[in-house]
Amino acid sequence: MVLEEGISTDLRETLNQRGSDNESQSGDLVLGDTEGHVGDTVTIRGLQLPSNAELAVVWKTVVGNWGVIQANEIKGPHYQPKEVTLTDVKTDDSGTFEETIEIPEDYGSTHPIAIRNNGSTVANAEFEIFPHFELVNDNAELGEFFTVKGYGIGPNPARNNFQVSWDLGLVGIMTGVKNNGTATASVRAVGPPGKHDILVWRGYKGVPFLQSRTQSDFGPVGSETQNEWEVTVTEPETEPAAAWSDELIPEEPLSVHYPSIDRDTEATLTIAPNSGPPGTEAMISGKRFPENKSVNLVWHRHDGKRINGKTITPKPQPDKLPTVETDDDGTFEKEVEIPPDRGATRPIVAEVSGESVAVTGFIMQPKITEFSPTSGPQDTEIDIKISGTGWTLYENANFVVYDNKMLGYFCGNCDNGEDGIVHLNLPVSGGPGYHFIDIYPTLFETEKDGHGFECKPHLSYLDNHPIRPLPAHHFAFKITE
Repeated sequence: MVLEEGISTDLRETLNQRGSDNESQSGDLVLGDTEGHVGDTVTIRGLQLPSNAELAVVWKTVVGNWGVIQANEIKGPHYQPKEVTLTDVKTDDSGTFEETIEIPEDYGSTHPIAIRNNGSTVANAEFEIFPHFELVNDNAELGEFFTVKGYGIGPNPARNNFQVSWDLGLVGIMTGVKNNGTATASVRAVGPPGKHDILVWRGYKGVPFLQSRTQSDFGPVGSETQNEWEVTVTEPETEPAAAWSDELIPEEPLSVHYPSIDRDTEATLTIAPNSGPPGTEAMISGKRFPENKSVNLVWHRHDGKRINGKTITPKPQPDKLPTVETDDDGTFEKEVEIPPDRGATRPIVAEVSGESVAVTGFIMQPKITEFSPTSGPQDTEIDIKISGTGWTLYENANFVVYDNKMLGYFCGNCDNGEDGIVHLNLPVSGGPGYHFIDIYPTLFETEKDGHGFECKPHLSYLDNHPIRPLPAHHFAFKITE
C-alpha cells in the first residue's frame, strides 16, 4: 500500500493506495463493482487461487484523528495505515470462491482489497468509495433540528470539508476526520414555517465551489446521490426554549495543562466531580499531607495573549479557594463552589508553607449565564453571556449563526475582567416571530489550513471535533409586532 505522507502538513492525498502489495501474487480477484458508497454490497470472486484453502479478505485503509500538540496547538488531520479483515472464505477444488461483502464505514478514496493465504497476499483488487449524504428527517417543528449525515468523507482536502447551506445561505462545515469518514450535522429549523432547502456543497478552503454542481473536476458532490433536499418547517406545538446548551458529559482534566510543583511528596490531591460548569459543587480531598498543617488551595487560570506573542501559562488566582487544615492523619476534605473562569483544565495546587506539593485539575465546561431580553421589536439589542469558554485553539473561538446564516466569532481568551465570561451584544433582525441563534465550536487556528477548517461553524462537532466533546449553545428570540 502506498501512502503519501502528512496530509496535515503538505495536504497530499493519504489514501493514494493504487498498486498492489509487494508480495508474490498467484491469483486474481474480480469485483462486481469497483466503485460505490459505504454500505453497498459487492460480489467478489477469486480465481486461480490455492484449492480448498482458507483465505482472508483484507480491507486496507487508515485511521484518522487530529494532530494536536500539548492539547492546544492543532497541526491538522493525521492518518495512519490500518487493515481490517472483512471476512474469511474457502476456495473450491479449482481454487475459486465467490462471496458478497458490504463496503465498510470508511473514508472516501481508493481502498485495496487483498486476499491473504496464511499471511501472504495471493490476489488484489481495488474499490473506490465516493462520499454521499443522507437527510435523516425532512420535517421539523420551528426551532428544532434537521439532521444530515455524511459518509465516505475525506481524507483528500477536496473531499474532507463539505459545506451545508440553508436556503442558499452558508450555515457551516462538516468533516469526517475522525469516525472513519462519517459525520453528523444538525441544522436548525428556522422560519418562516413552510418549505426550505438544505444543500451540501464541496469547496476548497471551506467555501462552496458553486461549479461543483456543473463543472467540478471531482464530479457531483454526492457522486450522483442526493445532496439537496426540500424540507418542511412546521408550527411548534409549544414555544421554543429561550436558551439551552447541549448536554455536558463527564470529562477528565488534562494533566499537560498543570503547572510544575515545587516539591515532589507523597501528598495527593483530588476533586470530585472533576468536570462541570461554573457553580458546580465539588469536594476537594487531600491525603498524605503533613499532620495538623495548613494547606493553601490555589486556583489557576491560563493567562497570556497569542496575538501579542505572550505565552499562555497557568497563573495562580488568590482567594478563589480556601485554606484548609489537615487532621492527625494528614488528610482533609473541603466542599467548594467552582468559580466562573475560562474553560479547559483549571489546575488546583496545594501549597504547604509556601511550597506547592500536589496538583489536580477541574475541567471547566461552558455555561450560559445570561440571555436577555427574550423578546422585543426589531433592532432590540440582546445580551448573551457565556462562562467557561476555553483558551485552547480547539475551543477558544465559537461561531455565532443567526437564522442559519454565519455571523461571526467570539474569543474566550479576552481580558474582560469578568472572570472568563464572554459578553456579546447583538441587535436582532427579521420579521415578527421567532429567530434563532446557534453558537458552534470552531477550530480557531491550525498549522496549515488547506482544508478550510479554520474559524467556521463546525456542524459535525459532536463526533469529529479535536480533543474534547464541546457543546453548542442555542437561543430563541421573538420579534414582536
